[in-house]
Amino acid sequence: MAINVRNVMRFWLLVCLAGVAVSRPVFAHAGEMCERASAACPFVAGLLAQREGYGRAATGGEGGEVVSVTSSADAGPGTLREALAHASGPRWIRFSSDMTITLLSQLRVPDNVTIDGRGHRVTLLDYGLGIYGSNNVIVTHLSIDGRLRTFSQAINVANRSSNVWIDHLDLSRFADRLLNVKNGSTDVTVSWVKFHDDDKVMLLNNITSKDLFANYDRDKSARVTVHHCYFFNTVQRNPRAQFGTFHLFNNLLENWDFYGMSFSLQARALVEGNIFSNKSERDCVEPTFFPTVEGVKANYCKNIADAPARTALPNGGSDQKNFERTAQLYADGRDYRAYLSVKDNLYLLDAKPVLQSYLPENVPAPPYCYTYDPPTPRLADEIRQFAGNTDGPAPRTVCR
Repeated sequence: MAINVRNVMRFWLLVCLAGVAVSRPVFAHAGEMCERASAACPFVAGLLAQREGYGRAATGGEGGEVVSVTSSADAGPGTLREALAHASGPRWIRFSSDMTITLLSQLRVPDNVTIDGRGHRVTLLDYGLGIYGSNNVIVTHLSIDGRLRTFSQAINVANRSSNVWIDHLDLSRFADRLLNVKNGSTDVTVSWVKFHDDDKVMLLNNITSKDLFANYDRDKSARVTVHHCYFFNTVQRNPRAQFGTFHLFNNLLENWDFYGMSFSLQARALVEGNIFSNKSERDCVEPTFFPTVEGVKANYCKNIADAPARTALPNGGSDQKNFERTAQLYADGRDYRAYLSVKDNLYLLDAKPVLQSYLPENVPAPPYCYTYDPPTPRLADEIRQFAGNTDGPAPRTVCR
């Protein structure tokens, strides 16, 4: 049945003038209205159809109320902070217009929530999102820019969070990291995200003890898929991964200043169909220095000439020295290297391969169907165009 948008809006205006408290419906597209995020609602079904990877079970706020963010203030009525704080059940959060939100502190994301910026240009400044001990979270179509002002992260998935899907975000300039998945968190997919203008980009698990394996039993449960992401003008950790099970496919790494990827400490990683592109002679676009939590003023411009030969660190290289220093006390027969299955990756311009398969029989095959593209310059162009806070290409039907 066709909906007369003008009449609907007139109705809600009269309701508001009458002083009646209501939960307003959200318009996904002209003529489309859903008061609840049911599976039959087009903007819900359209997004959920794109899930894949280890985070494919995430449903976010499906079945819950639809809430519209109407204010770009940090807090108060109509704000994103209020929408998250009052989510007592499943909640699908959308935005009423383009907006830039300067945050005064990190936003906490509870269970069963979708933050959906589709249809508008929504940017968070200075702080990002903390997903702590939360299950079933989807975040899509936002830009988060730290402006190198706070020692925080754009997205921090921690404390045994699970079933998380991070999709079509533009993440940049955080003094700590752009993305963490750590502390027993698992079943996470990161797709079509643009990571750029940052130093230590992504950490998949985190060592916090002299005993490198102190939290091995907890963190080995991590399962993370990273696909069709664009790492551009970064320094390192694209990603750095330890302990868990990881699947990285069809990502584009371009113009890193120190190194590309890193795997260590018995991580189990399938690394396939990724594209590495770098030049040994190019201008450095880093700031004068990156602030660090250690108080060190870091700049890596001097490493650019050698960076193309470091598409990755040697297997285990990021933790080898610390491992050897403490092996007699803590290692208990463990390995500082990762188990790797490396295949079908493409190296462009001056980029050189580093990663090689190591005990690939210890790397589990993905337990899901996934859309895989042969790595080509054409795929690189598509990732440049569609990764980030932008509408992506048409959903694929090919399944590997």
